Amino acid sequence: MKKKLSISILTIALSLLLFSSCKTKSKEKVQSTEKTEQVVKYTNCDDAHWEHKAGENGPENWKNLCDGFSDCGGEIQSPINIVTNEVSSNNKLSAFEFNYGSNTVDIINNGHTVQFNISGNNTMIIKDKEYTLLQFHYHAKSEHTINGNYSPIEVHFVHKHSDTDYAVIGVLFEEGEAYELFSNYLADMPKTKGTFISENKIELASLLPNNLSYYNYNGSLTTPPCTEIVNWYILQEPLQASKEQINKFSTILHNNYRPTLPLNDREVKSFNE
Repeated sequence: MKKKLSISILTIALSLLLFSSCKTKSKEKVQSTEKTEQVVKYTNCDDAHWEHKAGENGPENWKNLCDGFSDCGGEIQSPINIVTNEVSSNNKLSAFEFNYGSNTVDIINNGHTVQFNISGNNTMIIKDKEYTLLQFHYHAKSEHTINGNYSPIEVHFVHKHSDTDYAVIGVLFEEGEAYELFSNYLADMPKTKGTFISENKIELASLLPNNLSYYNYNGSLTTPPCTEIVNWYILQEPLQASKEQINKFSTILHNNYRPTLPLNDREVKSFNE
């Protein structure tokens, strides 16, 4: 009788131990799941830390970082993949009319890109509207892709007509001859956050390729707040930079490109000179 009682007590003790262990593991599993689903939020978008690397502060979560970044989850986001055999020619589009002059060298590394700030009245007219050039900056790899293929570098010339109307000209790079701007200033570009200023002059029009045929679509800024206010013009002719320049510049930019987003119901149009 005592032997049976001892076995029963032992069986009950083992059962309680197993139940307790399973309950603990189940609780740990729930806690782990809750931790994975937790979203980092900022009440002030100025305090929001975002980056191009995948993760809780990466492109897939920009829309969750603060209310002001909600457009990052919108339907007409940039960049996109341009499929050339699906592009439609549009006779309502027109050639650019540039009124570019020269500009002193004002380079800033803001931690997300290398940017050349522009001063003065350097303008571009498209669709009967005048846009002022604010700055141009770089991404490596490219943000836009052509038929699914990335370019090593992409430069964006950011123009403003109003707070709700921007025109950005994107130019892709390919490996080839040395790029004069890089030859002159790549060594001076800040490797981390910082600035470089020189009284040297840049002829802005010389920064564009000879052929100004383009692809056009409506989209957004490619960095937070991802506001959907941009008419994009992706030039069909690439610029060239040497292999050495591409490698050196890419180490400064650290893969600062946003992955392509769905086209959804938008149409990509083309204009050929």
